[in-house]
Amino acid sequence: MVRRMGTLLIVLGVLAALAVGGFAVFVRWALADWDGDDPAAEGSVVFRELVGARPGEPGPELRVLTWNAAFGGGAGKQPTERHTKGEVLANLSSLARRVAALKPDVVFLQEVDRPSDRSGDVDQLTVLQDTLGLPYACFVTTWRVRYLPFPYWPPSAHLGRVWSGQAVLSRFPIGACRRVALPQPPDNPWWYNRFFLHRAAQVVALDVPGRGRLNVVNVHAEAFSQASREEHARLIAAEVDRLPADQPLVVAGDLNTVPADAPQKLGFVDEPETDFTTDQTLAIVRAVEGLREVFLDDQPGHPDPQLTFPAEKPTRRLDYIFARGLGASTSRRVVDEAAASDHRPIVATYSWK
Repeated sequence: MVRRMGTLLIVLGVLAALAVGGFAVFVRWALADWDGDDPAAEGSVVFRELVGARPGEPGPELRVLTWNAAFGGGAGKQPTERHTKGEVLANLSSLARRVAALKPDVVFLQEVDRPSDRSGDVDQLTVLQDTLGLPYACFVTTWRVRYLPFPYWPPSAHLGRVWSGQAVLSRFPIGACRRVALPQPPDNPWWYNRFFLHRAAQVVALDVPGRGRLNVVNVHAEAFSQASREEHARLIAAEVDRLPADQPLVVAGDLNTVPADAPQKLGFVDEPETDFTTDQTLAIVRAVEGLREVFLDDQPGHPDPQLTFPAEKPTRRLDYIFARGLGASTSRRVVDEAAASDHRPIVATYSWK
């Protein structure tokens, strides 16, 4: 009996070692050797130009648009849901039609999937750029794993391969593009963060014919941790402060926070755990000298709160456009679009100084 018990323990020990070893091999393979804190990691920054790309001539005004594209999943969907290729292409077509009708010079996009299992293996950057005909693009990675075993059960629901990030599309040539890592929430388990997205700020320099350099910063701050989101705001503000004050600048994207005078700060039906009552994210960014927000500063006291999320029945504003070194914005609006994404886009027009 003792001998049998010893043999059983040995067998169980071997099986446990094999299981641990196999899991370690799986994790190493699944993480794709991509480190979101390494700005030089392969695929962290990707440039793309249309064949025969030629710089667009600037008009008397600059028009910019920001839109969280929701991974091509459309309105009312979640990033943990899988979508067919047909669904994704239909959503991207709707999104592109709306953007094209607004004729922006520069487009800021968040939550853009490159070929990923959850979104029908569609390269969304390629589809959107080709459809819009904007000749210059830069993409920065925020999430890249070979296999994401989430949702945990059943395995058929796993998201699998994920490659996602943020993109700037432009009529003007891109002189430089870099990825600024934003730290992950420290209260997440380490293993969770290894598979989780690595948020980033995207800092891009555009060379505008006849007008010189225009700096743009595409942002997507933390959604669920206030402390982490405020830290992101401080890092974004520091990056903006370092950019030359004599060059015009636009900062736009999804800050995942609401204005100080928001009509609702907690008790959201779709996210009952969210509470913005003490959040300082927006105040930190607005404290950057010379930075003006297109609604809060250029049109203060507007009776419409300019809500952007969720797109079907918006209850809060999460998306923003800031500028410095440009003339006052001559127009601004949240676009009434409730199908292509779970966010509504914001478009603004500025006069050149």
